Amino acid sequence: MTRLVALASAGVVALLLAGWAVVGRAPDVVASARPAAAVRVDPAAQRAALRRALDLVSYRGRLGYRIVLAPPRRGVRAATNTGTRTITIFLDPPDAPHRVAHDIAHELGHAWDALHLDAAGRRAYLRGRGVPHAAWWPRTVGADYDTGAGDFAEVFARCHAASPEFRSRLAPPPADACAALPAAARESR
Repeated sequence: MTRLVALASAGVVALLLAGWAVVGRAPDVVASARPAAAVRVDPAAQRAALRRALDLVSYRGRLGYRIVLAPPRRGVRAATNTGTRTITIFLDPPDAPHRVAHDIAHELGHAWDALHLDAAGRRAYLRGRGVPHAAWWPRTVGADYDTGAGDFAEVFARCHAASPEFRSRLAPPPADACAALPAAARESR
């Protein structure tokens, strides 16, 4: 447990030095309490990869979410838990920084959605994207790329991360991702 706390503290200090802020300071970064049985990842390499990715994320709003690092999981790059206000990044250190940045910004989009959008705001977003009757929430566990929530998170990521990726299957990438978002979601601070 002492090693876990030391790793978490080291991650927070490194992110403070990088200038990252989510709640007025660096996000809490902790190592996974339940490592995957077959996957071993160097925590220092994970933290270094996270720092490189965070440099590519422009959003610095105060959402109150912690970033938690976990070993890579096949088919899952990241997840947001709105109940615990935790963003878990299943980070494989060799991943390209822009891909990790995209994953982080996608999850920040979910956090922004949970804190700022209501049913009317979600309907307005879907109308603006040309898919007014699309479901907002996924109906099953797994990728959300064919729902309004996933599309919103992808557009948010396209606006706030230096990444060419766009994974939404609901609608094509907007010509100007930031303009497709509500005005308050466009702001970097």
